Amino acid sequence: DRPDLAGADRVVAGGRGVKSAEGFDEVIYPLADKLGAAVGASRAAVDAGYVPNELQIGQTGKVVAPALYMAFGISGAIQHLA
Repeated sequence: DRPDLAGADRVVAGGRGVKSAEGFDEVIYPLADKLGAAVGASRAAVDAGYVPNELQIGQTGKVVAPALYMAFGISGAIQHLA
């Protein structure tokens, strides 16, 4: 089981640049599992239907403050900067 996104110490997040739900299945989820991390996503990835809404991070999603945050295919949205 993956940790809850809101309280996770490690988060692996994907955005529109991951290109598909399959991209999340092939890259994001396996990496998160190896790291024991939660999975998050940008609004663009959620809106595109790549992942469910509960994985959204940002203004209209969950606020996260992990020790490690890895973002893939996220184009610099202010909510994904530290």
